[in-house]
Amino acid sequence: MAELDASFKLSERTALLTGPCTTINQSIATKLTSLGCNVALVDRNIERSSRFAEQLMNNREIHERHGRAVAIQADLSKSHHVQDAASRAAESFGGLDIYIDGLMTSDVREFRDPQSLEDLDRMMDVNLRSPLMMTHAVLKFLEGRKRGRVIYLQHDVVRIGLEKNGILAATRGGLPDFTRVLAREVAVNNVTVNVVALGISEEFLIQQSSPPGAPGTRGIGAATSQTSINEALQALRQSFPRATMIEPDRVSNLVAFLASPLGAGITGQTISVNQGLI
Repeated sequence: MAELDASFKLSERTALLTGPCTTINQSIATKLTSLGCNVALVDRNIERSSRFAEQLMNNREIHERHGRAVAIQADLSKSHHVQDAASRAAESFGGLDIYIDGLMTSDVREFRDPQSLEDLDRMMDVNLRSPLMMTHAVLKFLEGRKRGRVIYLQHDVVRIGLEKNGILAATRGGLPDFTRVLAREVAVNNVTVNVVALGISEEFLIQQSSPPGAPGTRGIGAATSQTSINEALQALRQSFPRATMIEPDRVSNLVAFLASPLGAGITGQTISVNQGLI
C-alpha cells in the first residue's frame, strides 16, 4: 500500500491549469495540490483565480506537504499571452510537468438559427485555438522533463450529440483526434496526451439554461438560480433519461491518476467520466 501511495504522489511536479474557477477546475487544483503538486492557475479573471490560489496556499499552511499555487492572468486567444503564461508558470516553480486545459465555452442555439455563426470566432479561440497554442508553448518544458502530461477536458455531449451544441461539437470535437496524433509524436519523450470527457456539471447546465448570447454562455459561473439548473437538467433528461450531475471529485481523481506516475501507460485516449450519460 505504501508503494502505491508513493506512486500517486505528485511532489516536485508543476501543473498549468487553464480555465475559470469552475467546480471541476477547483476540484482538480485542490486534488493536485493535496498530492504535493504545484499549480499555476491561468485565467482572464485574475481576481477570481487569485482568491482561489490564496485558498490553496492557506491549505498548505495547515498541510505542509500540499503543493503551492499561483494565479496568472492571460487572454489565451492572444499568442503572446500564451507564451508569457507558460513561461511565468515555469519560472514560478522551476519548470512544468503537466498541462490541463479546462477552458471550455458554449453558445446554445440551433445551428440553423440565423445568428448561430456570430460567435464562431470566440468559440474557436476558446475551445480549439487556445489549447493548441498552449500545448505548443508548454511542450518544450514537458519534453525536457521526460515525464510530461497533457490532459484536455471536454464535455461528453460533444461525443454523444446534444441538440443546440453543434458549434461546441465542431470547435472542441477535434481534440480527441489531435490527441491521438500528438500522443505518437511526443511518446519518444515520455509525454502522454489524453482527453477526459465530462458528464453533466453545474456550469454546463448554467450554459444550457442561459439564453443565446447571455452572460452565462460567456462567463462560466455566472449567477444562475438553482431552479434554472434543475430545469435544465430535467430538459436534458428528455433526451438522456439517465443524465445525472457529475461529482467534481470523480473528475479530479481521474485527472490526478493520469497526471501521476500510475498513468504513464495511458496515452492517446479519450476517457469518459459521465455518471451513466449514454
